[in-house]
Amino acid sequence: MYGKFSISLSDEVLHFPNNSSIEISYTNALSYSKCTSYDTKLMNQGFLWHQIVVQHNSRSLGMEDKNKLLKALFEAVEGEELYPVAYRRNAYEDRFLVRQCQPALDKLFEKNLRILMSNGDTVNLEVQLNVADFKYGQISPINQITKTINKLYDRMDSLDGERGILDLTRFGQNSELFDVIVYLGNRSVLERIFDLIYRNDERFRNVTGIILRDNDITTLSPLKLFAGIEFGILDLRDNKIESYIRLNRDLEPIKANEIKLMGNPITQSPNYPECLRPILKNFKMLDGIPTENLSKDYRPTDTNVHGAADGYRIDWSNKLDINQFENSSDWHAIMIPDPEQCYSQEEIMDYFFLTVSTKLSDIYPCYYKYTAGEHQFLVRQCFDQIKYLVENCNLEIKIPRFVAPPPPTQSTTDFTPQLVMDTTIAYYLRMNISPFRKGQIEPMECIEKALDRRFSAMDSMLNLNNFQSTEGLENIVINLSSTKILSRVLMQASRKFLSTCQELRLAHNKIVNVNFPKILALMSNLKALDLGNNWIHSLDDIKGLAVLGITSLRLDGNPLCNEYSFAGEYIKAIKRHFTDLTKLDGIGITSKDNLTSPKNFLCDVAGYDFVEEFVTRYFNTFESDREELKDLYHRKSILSLSCNFNVPKATPQTLKRISKYTQFSRNVLNVDNAQEMLATTYIGSREIMQVFMNLPLVTYDMLSFCTDCTIFDENRVVITVNGVFLDQAPSIVETDILMAFSRTFVLKPIKRKTGSLRCATLYRIVNDQYSITNPTATQTKRAFKYFKNIQSAKKDEITVADKEALLVMFQETTALKSIWCTRCLEEADWNFTKALEIFVQLCEKKEIPDAAFK
Repeated sequence: MYGKFSISLSDEVLHFPNNSSIEISYTNALSYSKCTSYDTKLMNQGFLWHQIVVQHNSRSLGMEDKNKLLKALFEAVEGEELYPVAYRRNAYEDRFLVRQCQPALDKLFEKNLRILMSNGDTVNLEVQLNVADFKYGQISPINQITKTINKLYDRMDSLDGERGILDLTRFGQNSELFDVIVYLGNRSVLERIFDLIYRNDERFRNVTGIILRDNDITTLSPLKLFAGIEFGILDLRDNKIESYIRLNRDLEPIKANEIKLMGNPITQSPNYPECLRPILKNFKMLDGIPTENLSKDYRPTDTNVHGAADGYRIDWSNKLDINQFENSSDWHAIMIPDPEQCYSQEEIMDYFFLTVSTKLSDIYPCYYKYTAGEHQFLVRQCFDQIKYLVENCNLEIKIPRFVAPPPPTQSTTDFTPQLVMDTTIAYYLRMNISPFRKGQIEPMECIEKALDRRFSAMDSMLNLNNFQSTEGLENIVINLSSTKILSRVLMQASRKFLSTCQELRLAHNKIVNVNFPKILALMSNLKALDLGNNWIHSLDDIKGLAVLGITSLRLDGNPLCNEYSFAGEYIKAIKRHFTDLTKLDGIGITSKDNLTSPKNFLCDVAGYDFVEEFVTRYFNTFESDREELKDLYHRKSILSLSCNFNVPKATPQTLKRISKYTQFSRNVLNVDNAQEMLATTYIGSREIMQVFMNLPLVTYDMLSFCTDCTIFDENRVVITVNGVFLDQAPSIVETDILMAFSRTFVLKPIKRKTGSLRCATLYRIVNDQYSITNPTATQTKRAFKYFKNIQSAKKDEITVADKEALLVMFQETTALKSIWCTRCLEEADWNFTKALEIFVQLCEKKEIPDAAFK
């Protein structure tokens, strides 16, 4: 609505230091509110002042609230210049003047003169056009900005050794802008300021860097004005930069010796600074760290040259000189000549850790490379180990090898190969090869990040299988065959995950001893431990873990397993210590200490959860609502069904029921031509569902299922399921028919990084081979012996997808880290309301540390 504006109060006169006053008269003003159009003639080419009234309706408006109002206002006019003048605060509304801002006013009218606050509330505006005439000598926002820039030119200082730094920190708080609000978070305002800086040719040529710190900047596209200019420093700290995609685009034409970004939301991204890889070539330093150091492939030795820069050489001729490096924190290089490259990196590291002392400080080889006929890697902060290698090991690594035993005698019948270490490799050191710089490898930080990547809150599982292959450990060796390093990693993991970890996997780590019951006891809910395929030779090296009450233990693939000839002997030896075990090496243990018959084969244990989830859901759905399986099949998927079920002396009713399957059956031996074979091959989800919907109702005995997963990789999954089902009788005068089946599914991923956490993969069935036969005598005997309706038993069981959604919701509600969210939800049995109550109770008792929040 709009109309003549009248006011009973006297007209205002606004005074400004060093500028003429502005006399406000409401006689000829027009007021607009809650409307989308206005009389554009009243713009009058900038010779009029207009007033905007912010109707916040708040009796006590603090400075923080004012800033939020202004931020919402500038977001509403983003892309257009707006400079509020003479901002006055009142009990229920604020006022300020503007002029020459028609594009900005147009945007406000488009929004029905409403601005959206960060908390979701809306605030109404009132626009009063033509409240004062603009006269010569009155305040001009552009003139005030120009004065501010000239003052800052006069004050140019040095930063980090760079002279000629133009400091625009908190630009809007300069004294010249006391009566004008200048918000650099608005792209057009920032562009105007850069234009004024750039146009001053005489003074801009002396600028070597710009500081734009703490200005609420979200986009840097106006920096394109400085394309082709190479700054010494570009300081963008403490702003609101969130998008690395936008930042990469905005900074693509900009170059500087150093760019500073700390304090921006982008630096909290898990893939920072890797996400800036496209533009790092434009800068030599990022927040004090050489950009070359940020590369995964960077090594401190990469920039060194032969000569003095290669450090101080220590070999057999000057071993005593090692003592002068006792207090050094620099990198030291261990150089192992191997001109023929007889040994691999893995072998060199294995032999090296057999050489170092297990009683001295931890040692973490970093930045390994083979070049110029030498194995090279760096170490630091382990002088006692280095001194041991020089003085005790005489700068030699012993190479172990097995030899045939001597011929047996009457007193000796040992045929075991003998381990000898009669071969050595000489090496030398280069001390102080490179100073340590921020951003280079720090072992504890690497371990911390690797543990985070390997923990699944959904499964309460810490999977440290082949720990060295974890992303982020490419340039550091974390050797878990060292009991000292293993205990350090497990201590860090135990303190980090506490009661949230129920399963710990440590396979394929060359572990020789894991007797750390006090450390693992911190994981109070630990029930499953996988130590398969390690170097454990004796039960004495693990028996200390018996006090943990573990119910599932995997040891296969360790040398200790070879000590037992029979399964019963092996089980009794293990259960002598681990009395609570119900599963050993993935197979259940009976009450008589026998292994239950293994029902499943999985080529990769990583596929266990996937296979269990797929098989359970698929066959439950096939029983209850087959139509829901439609979306599980690829549009080009293939189904082939064969039925070789025979019943001696079958009744006509039974033959009729069996024909429900045989009508879709394909028997290659009986096919006369390719056309007939094609007719019994069903392609696409539509044809497949037509077959399924015409098959009789069935009930599966899921306890009879034997599942094989022969292929499980990133390109496909192949699952075969064997079992029995009942063809349900159509009437009470008939009986159910027991049938055996075999199903082979081939699944392929069609979409990755899906789901609310962007970590799921979407699969489709591309091939389904369904075979129906007579059950064996054993199957008939055991079928439905322990029958229970698994679907109804599990109908209230929460799924992994449900847990994922609840976890995300709980994080958004509480701002807790995922580990703490999981703890609350698990204690509440994944009941969201109860979990929130637990969270409130923990807060009231002050039992949640600050570090638990994001």
